[in-house]
Amino acid sequence: MNYSIKTILLLSGAAILSACGDDPKAANKANFKKALNAHYAQMKQCVKVGSKPNSDGIIQEFRTDGTVKDKQLIFYNGLLSLGLLEAVTYQKDTKNFSGQVTGKADWVGYKFSNKGKTYLRPAELENGAFSTGARQLCYGTPQVVEIVNFTAPAEAMGVKVSNVQYTYRLVDVAPWASDPALTNQFEWLGERVSNKGISKDDDLVLNNNGWVHRSVFK
Repeated sequence: MNYSIKTILLLSGAAILSACGDDPKAANKANFKKALNAHYAQMKQCVKVGSKPNSDGIIQEFRTDGTVKDKQLIFYNGLLSLGLLEAVTYQKDTKNFSGQVTGKADWVGYKFSNKGKTYLRPAELENGAFSTGARQLCYGTPQVVEIVNFTAPAEAMGVKVSNVQYTYRLVDVAPWASDPALTNQFEWLGERVSNKGISKDDDLVLNNNGWVHRSVFK
């Protein structure tokens, strides 16, 4: 079979373009979108609730005998009504200024329910240098809508880095994310859930397998 020179050049050019398009190390919109979506599939978007769980799983507690009042109690009771938390009651010693026990006080403690635990970001993803041990309740997964722009890869601390500007929207949104129990505490949450084009930028780093989010680069 005879091919013209023009046909051979066209076929060769198509093969080269195809190969470039499949290169995971290429700095292009497709690879950046894939890297960002892979990052968010793990990290999701979450809100910190309470403190580091104690040995009983308690993340927050309040005295309930009327001597201590806290507007946060409304927030935790809201999560309780949504089935994300469960409450346990107990007593603790009361002490005077010198440390002597003077009596008992009633307390209520909150911990994540089995339902709530299904929305928690895995603990191993919270082990950064600035982690307090508090757990994150995840309400949705960012999905990249469009890669708007990116910088040419440049060397930084021995690796190649590109700053990527993009828009995203939330998918797999939790059914409780728009409940007043959450939106009264996090006033920005309602807009975040409904916005279909949230603007953001992130640094992506090139490793041996391709591009990854800077937070997971090792």
